[in-house]
Amino acid sequence: MLRSGIIETIASHFPYLFPAAFVGLWFLVTTFLGAFSGWYSLMTKYPDRTEEPILRIRGLSGSMGGVGMRGILSLSACPSGLRVHLIRLFGLFCRDFFVPWQDIHAGRTKVWFSSMVELQFGTPPVGKLRIPANAATRLATAASERWPVLGEPQAENRGEILKGTLKQWALFSSVAALFFIVIPRAFDPSGNGLPILFAVLFPAIGFGIIFTIQYFVRLH
Repeated sequence: MLRSGIIETIASHFPYLFPAAFVGLWFLVTTFLGAFSGWYSLMTKYPDRTEEPILRIRGLSGSMGGVGMRGILSLSACPSGLRVHLIRLFGLFCRDFFVPWQDIHAGRTKVWFSSMVELQFGTPPVGKLRIPANAATRLATAASERWPVLGEPQAENRGEILKGTLKQWALFSSVAALFFIVIPRAFDPSGNGLPILFAVLFPAIGFGIIFTIQYFVRLH
C-alpha cells in the first residue's frame, strides 16, 4: 500500500518532476564535460583579465579535449592575450579564461576534410582548443605580430586520447542508462519500464559507436 501510494504521488506530480529530472541530468552532464574538456584546469591556470578586446568572435564552434562545442564559444583577441568564453548554459562552472599570447602555440591540422587550427595553451600544454582555420585567420589579423607562428601541433599521446574517450563513453552511457531505468519506473504507476539489459546496452552500444569514431578521428 505504501509503495502504491508513493507511485501515485509521483505520477500525480509528473509534470513538475520530469523537468526537474531533466535539469538535474543537464547539470550533471555539462559539469562533467567541463572537467573532461580541461576547461576547469585552464580557468585555474589562466584566470580572466579585465582587458578590452580588439576583436570578438561569437557563436564559434570548436572542440576542447575531444569535447565538441558547436556554436557556443566566443573568442576575444586582446592586446596581451586571448580570452575564451563559453555560453554559461552549457557550463555553469566554466568561467572565462585568458591566455597570454606567449603561452599559446598554434598549429594547422585537419578534422575529417576541414582545415582547423589547434591552439595549445602552456608548455607542456594545459589544454588544447581546435577552431576553424578562418576564425584563426581573423584572430591572427587582429592580434598582428602577437599571434603565435603556425607550425605543426604537438602530437597527442595515444594513451591520453584513449583514456579521455573511455571516460566520456562511461559518463554518457551511465547517465543515459540511469535515466532509462529510473525515470520510467518512477513515473509509471504500473511499474513497467524498459528491460534493464536493454536500458544498459542500448546507450552503451550507441555511444560506443560515436566515441569509437571520435577516437580514430583524434588519432588522425
